Amino acid sequence: MYFQSLFTEYAIPRGLMRVISEPSGAGNGDTWRARSLLCGVLALLIGVSGCRGAYLARLAYEQARYLGSARPISELAAGSSDETQRRRLLLVLEARRFAQSLGMDVGGSFLRVSDSAKARSFHVVTAAYADRLEPYVWWYPLVGSIPYRGYFDSESAEKFARGLRAEGLDTRIVEASAYSTLGWFDDPLPSALLESEDTELVTVVLHELVHQNLFVKGQVAFNETLATSIGLRLAERFFRERGDESSAAKLKEARAAWLRRGRFFDDFAERLSLFLDGARRHRLALERTLAGRAVLYEEAREQLAAIGVEASGLTDNAAFLAAYRYAKRAPLIDAFVARQDGEVAALEVLRERLESYSDPYEAVAIENTEVEEPNHASRVMRIES
Repeated sequence: MYFQSLFTEYAIPRGLMRVISEPSGAGNGDTWRARSLLCGVLALLIGVSGCRGAYLARLAYEQARYLGSARPISELAAGSSDETQRRRLLLVLEARRFAQSLGMDVGGSFLRVSDSAKARSFHVVTAAYADRLEPYVWWYPLVGSIPYRGYFDSESAEKFARGLRAEGLDTRIVEASAYSTLGWFDDPLPSALLESEDTELVTVVLHELVHQNLFVKGQVAFNETLATSIGLRLAERFFRERGDESSAAKLKEARAAWLRRGRFFDDFAERLSLFLDGARRHRLALERTLAGRAVLYEEAREQLAAIGVEASGLTDNAAFLAAYRYAKRAPLIDAFVARQDGEVAALEVLRERLESYSDPYEAVAIENTEVEEPNHASRVMRIES
């Protein structure tokens, strides 16, 4: 889920919440097919036990409402008097054609724009255990375990988050603007993204198309890190082939900065996990564990600030995992992509390997001898029993 710009130093890519939804604006055959599938999905969701089924059915209903405002990009571009908006609309279509020319399955995604200004805000609750570096997850049909849960009003989200905090979980609530359906339906572009810089807009489109082409069930961090690597690489290539070296250079540096953050996050995750695991082994009181954890987070913020990364919100496990999700073992994954014969070929190789490997990280680590893993010798706070 993209919550901040890809091109700020402390970035969480602006990915889009994935739910089951109904498209609009399709031809008659597509419309009836989509409505029939939506009915089947709703039946499945209602069959899920208790409140979860009603909750998921609500997501599908609200998604259908959101997609109802979608209009063809070609129509909007032809009628727009705003030259910047028109150029960005056409840029979306160009990025889509570029991905398709490389062999990616683009379906009918990003042919339309949905008015996200009129859509209801989507509040995403994410949580993590306070005494170990592990996300709290929810299970959904089709996509498996996901470490976030969305609501269409802030009051419901806050009420749910309060319940999680009462159980001792770290929580965060972030507002998202739109959704993606992983290719189940033809996703429109949220109109708010037209306010983004060209480089970010193209990267978002390509990032989401990666998800549409390959999504490993129950592996959110892997999926998002892979899509970030390939999305940035493809966006750089897109602008370079258009002769826009300035934008290509900006994207190259964005990927380099992302890899630096990824290395730091991998190392910090190792240090934090060692501390928290040691605290549990020594049965340290929770108050002392949280105090020690706070010192580690303070050190992390200072270290990030020293390299120009603003990370004031990095205060607990929920906040860290929300960011880490988009850069977990980023050097390993990016090196795998670089070794293949192109970004799309990397998806094909990975798809084949996943038939033999249940762990996607193992699948990308084959024949890898160049990537530095976290420095396990980094200083770890001493635990006193």
